[in-house]
Amino acid sequence: MKTTIINTPLNLAHTPTPIHRLNRISDKWNGDLWIKRDDMTGSVLTGNKVRKLEYLLADAQAEKADTIITCGGIQSNHCRATAFACAQIGFKCILILRSSSPAEMEGNLLLNHLAGAELHFVSNEQYYSDLTGIFNKLATEVKSNGGKAYVIPEGGSNGIGAWGYVEALREIRKQCYDLRLKPNRIVCATGSGGTHAGLLAGALLENWDVEIVSVSVCYDKDETAGIILGIVNSMIDKFNLNICVSKSMIKVIDGYIGEGYAKANKDVLDVIKEVAQNEGIVVDPVYTGKAVLGLKSELLKGELEGTTLFLHTGGVFGLFSFREKLAS
Repeated sequence: MKTTIINTPLNLAHTPTPIHRLNRISDKWNGDLWIKRDDMTGSVLTGNKVRKLEYLLADAQAEKADTIITCGGIQSNHCRATAFACAQIGFKCILILRSSSPAEMEGNLLLNHLAGAELHFVSNEQYYSDLTGIFNKLATEVKSNGGKAYVIPEGGSNGIGAWGYVEALREIRKQCYDLRLKPNRIVCATGSGGTHAGLLAGALLENWDVEIVSVSVCYDKDETAGIILGIVNSMIDKFNLNICVSKSMIKVIDGYIGEGYAKANKDVLDVIKEVAQNEGIVVDPVYTGKAVLGLKSELLKGELEGTTLFLHTGGVFGLFSFREKLAS
């Protein structure tokens, strides 16, 4: 049976986050560029993941779970946010991290350790070939010890987690109305797809004529659009939403992935410095840095006319694992 009710979200994020114009960058890049500061949703609970966790962890509470299991890369922002949200609420947290056991605790990994999360390191091959099996094994261990596990997918990107960005879209629309700002598009970074999916569903539910565009940091345009479409359709099905989405409606910019996920080339590192030095804002090498690089390139090519609102989804702690490259 379909439901039209979602659990009341937890209050984890400091919202509304501000919107302001990037004056110097707009002049340099020949655009009218504004920014939504979701890097300011908190301190260790900073970034876009906390909005998703407000809904996911509320659902976990409703399911009477006591342990959260989730996954991500070694410097995953989602895993770090989950670890601290669990510490705040009182859940046990188990993280599956894609990497061999690192020699040095730094960045998000150090924060996961400080938050008391249980860390399991798996190889890339294990992660991509048997992630479901790893989840099931850990959930079974939790159950055998008298607990109840709640599994959150990578990035918190499913029909429940994406609802955080339906509400964020409503927040953005109200702020734009108050600012008399009429963006032609909202641009964000996309990896696991939940942020784009929530924004798109929110725009359709609100009947707001604003284009939702994301810059892929993981996959090519077609694969990314398919992931986003799957999440939106799961929201439509689970919550009986009166909207319809096709793959052609999902706008993804690729070509800025570089050497791959969580690998930043010189162009990405240069644009991180450029934004920091011109606007006093830090973007990260994994997500927002690549998205800003794509945004800059598309603006300079004249591909994005009118007003663009960039959604800064956080990631500052990921900088520290790139410290040597950034300092050189």
